[in-house]
Amino acid sequence: MLHTQLMSDEELPAVFKAVSNWGRWGADDERGTLNLITPEVTAHAATEIREGATVGFGSIDLSGSLAAADPPTRHVMLKHGEEATDGYASATDFLGTDYHGVHTSHLDALCHVFYDGRMYNDRPAGLVRSTGAEANTIEAFRDGIATRGVLLDIPAVRGTAFVDPLSPVVPEELDAALAAQGTDIREGDALFVYVGRSAHRAATGSDFVDGALHVAGLDASCLPWLHEKGIALLGSDGANDALPRKAGAERVPVHVGAIVYMGLPLLDNAALDPLANACRERSRWAFFTAITPLAISGGTGSPVNPVAIF
Repeated sequence: MLHTQLMSDEELPAVFKAVSNWGRWGADDERGTLNLITPEVTAHAATEIREGATVGFGSIDLSGSLAAADPPTRHVMLKHGEEATDGYASATDFLGTDYHGVHTSHLDALCHVFYDGRMYNDRPAGLVRSTGAEANTIEAFRDGIATRGVLLDIPAVRGTAFVDPLSPVVPEELDAALAAQGTDIREGDALFVYVGRSAHRAATGSDFVDGALHVAGLDASCLPWLHEKGIALLGSDGANDALPRKAGAERVPVHVGAIVYMGLPLLDNAALDPLANACRERSRWAFFTAITPLAISGGTGSPVNPVAIF
């Protein structure tokens, strides 16, 4: 049952149980809802390619402006052109990043989040060791994700420039965006919920208020909607969860319900402005999308630069 009110902590256990996909694709499964992207789904999604126009919607913030005074990403030139002499020369560089957080477009693996000591498919959290994860790693997605993508423009539904972080997106708004855009959802789709994060940052000057992260996202009441629609991947230009959460003490119930119980990979911090603009220009909200995470051994996720093809 869909909610018009924000979901309380007391309601969460029943919702987590209701949306659980543990065992649905077998005891050994590590791909979760990506199983919904069958070869037939991918082939049909390719029919969305009509122009051949591509839009990349990933980013890595190297300035630290989105996170804190100390940037979580280090980009260092090891060799550069200022040292070049006659004949062959090259430039090399090093990039190191803590990609989970608010600064990098990244895909969460199903070993990224635990709840009550368990992770997706009822595996113990202890399988994620100090040496890396032994199950539900990003390597399970190494063949890439290629499916139909749908963007929902929530600021347009609200008639605002951005979604207020203290006013989370609820299921009725997802339905309203679909109706306003004349778009449908199909099982195996990747859903991208646009909240206008960069417009909010421009208006307020920061993603932070008194040191606390303020980023718009979904209320936990959206979890049954995502499950019923058969969403294979969820992404946003925010953190997918609304932060801070107003409805209770559980900080990121969308991450818990999606990753731990549904096995639904999350794309956080997508650079959705160019994609939203491309959709608005065309009055077209569905496209082919491809995401290829790095096959990091034991990795809990990966930086990504997803691509939409119209």
